[in-house]
Amino acid sequence: MPSLIRSSKPVFPQEDIKCILQDIAEVLDNGQFRFAKNVKAFEDLVAKYLDVKAAVAFDSDSSAYESAMRYFGVESREVVVCTNSFISVPNSVAAVGAKPVFADIRAESLSMDPESLKQNITPQTAGVIVTHISGFPNPDIKSIQTICRENSLFLIEDATHAIGATINGQKVGGFGDAAVYAFTPTKVITTGEGGMLVSNNAELREFAKRFSFYGSGVGKTNFVDLGRHMVLPELSAILGIYQLRRLDEFIARRNEIAEQYNAALDSPGAFSTVKSPVGSRSSYYKYPLILDAKLDKAAFTKRLIDDFGVETGNIFYPPCHMQGIYRKLGACTYSSLSVAEEVLARTITLPMHVGLSDRDVAFVVESVKAAA
Repeated sequence: MPSLIRSSKPVFPQEDIKCILQDIAEVLDNGQFRFAKNVKAFEDLVAKYLDVKAAVAFDSDSSAYESAMRYFGVESREVVVCTNSFISVPNSVAAVGAKPVFADIRAESLSMDPESLKQNITPQTAGVIVTHISGFPNPDIKSIQTICRENSLFLIEDATHAIGATINGQKVGGFGDAAVYAFTPTKVITTGEGGMLVSNNAELREFAKRFSFYGSGVGKTNFVDLGRHMVLPELSAILGIYQLRRLDEFIARRNEIAEQYNAALDSPGAFSTVKSPVGSRSSYYKYPLILDAKLDKAAFTKRLIDDFGVETGNIFYPPCHMQGIYRKLGACTYSSLSVAEEVLARTITLPMHVGLSDRDVAFVVESVKAAA
């Protein structure tokens, strides 16, 4: 076994690396580091893959969220987010002068509980950001859609973990008014760093394009909105193009790995696993494993890395409402978040990336059992 089995790892097949280097050399030669063909090609390919009308590339998912928040005019209002989200989600709400309101999760799915969402809606609520955690489509997305529609709220899908995940054949990202994806090094596909905002709303697309480059209009010299510099570089887009071509292959392998984990580790009294909803496909950005309360999480993960060289992670603990910044800001919460606090304290993630061999997976399984 290798000295370390990493929790996540970007993978570029050798045949792709050769072509990527050729495309990078072309950019270095022509000097077009932004606003050239690769970013547009990447945006078009993502939109086609997701079957949406518009995709706008950004330098990060945070930039994509902020752009959407600006478009929806949330300043001085509230946006409900899942406390089991990466900190970029509430930070982007707070950055535009709105209040993130944290909703609790369902224990079995680790995803936003629609009942908690309803409890957190007030006259000040502008919209909702729902996270497809770890690549699992939120099993309650239809209920959340209905709640948003009945309360005249926008719905943004946090699909940063879930590119390629599906519900009854429909890819996540098409259930809300917009969706945000992330392409950081740990994600299912990567551009090194980067994000994407997708929507069927042409007006949102045009606003996002302007906002991503100082609020520029036609020709990049007429500035019609306030904005910032958030564009994705051409070199990053090249990586994304080749990764996107591999996406379904990557997801298929991630699901194979997950099936091996599921078969070996769904063991009452020791561990429980998160199941992909019937009719859905998870992209398995991460593989969550919920530990029995009798196991000491810190000691367990320490033994895995020290004795077996198996790296683990979590999603996300402490949850957002327990982070120091939101305790300091006094972010508004109206209902109990006890499920997230209890379950996420016992949740870890096992190695999940397409660089894992079946032998690696078997070693992880045996290590987990031994450590327990």
